[in-house]
Amino acid sequence: MNKLEFFECEQETIRKLDFQGHALDSPEIWLQFQRRNSFGLAPETKIHRIFQKEFFEFDQANNYLTFPLAAATIWNDPLENPLSEIRDIDSLTGVPIHLGSLVDSFFALCWSNRSTPTESDWASFSHEKDAVRISTTVGKLMSRLMRSEDPDYMHRFWLIEVEYRDPDLIRAMQNPKEVYGRMEPNGALLAVSVALVRSDYSGEDEVRLLFDGKISPLPNGTIVLPGGNLVRIPFDWTDIIENIEFRPWLSG
Repeated sequence: MNKLEFFECEQETIRKLDFQGHALDSPEIWLQFQRRNSFGLAPETKIHRIFQKEFFEFDQANNYLTFPLAAATIWNDPLENPLSEIRDIDSLTGVPIHLGSLVDSFFALCWSNRSTPTESDWASFSHEKDAVRISTTVGKLMSRLMRSEDPDYMHRFWLIEVEYRDPDLIRAMQNPKEVYGRMEPNGALLAVSVALVRSDYSGEDEVRLLFDGKISPLPNGTIVLPGGNLVRIPFDWTDIIENIEFRPWLSG
């Protein structure tokens, strides 16, 4: 099955649990939403992320996980979050419509399901700073973020294996018809669009963690930094790290 077929399969299980009388904050549905929003990534799948050491230590000490906005200007890639700037004109009123607003409030963190980092990984994600690489699992990460006491937990967080496409194919989908075709009640097709990345970066084997910042109110304790380009999500780091590797930056 592809990722969307996995999503629909898990969604059908949620419907059955709901019919049986399980509440949204019940352990059964809570776990099922985690599986649904992971698009076929099994809970035991190991994933890894390289952080700049100073930012990782700040987050860990203050119980946050900090996300940057998934925007072309932030990620220095004009094809990042490719539908975020799409606009149309309302055929009845003639009023401009910013269709990209459906996805332009997504924040994202790059993880990888590749067990061994390359030198290119360290160089790309350390940004010439001391760095750490941590390992955890899909299930641990999603259970810490999708908190059952949050009534909107099923809509906020997504973990998606990136699909790499030729840049010309991504440009070809930057049109209103593409956005209209992705409008559906669960938001899955729009979330998946934020995990479309140019094939130039296919060597990263990325798994993209998304936070949808447009859903209000934000989770208790969330901090949006001035400028709106970073958001800090409350995060319990206890026992989540299975392995950690330190790499100092060696100039030259």
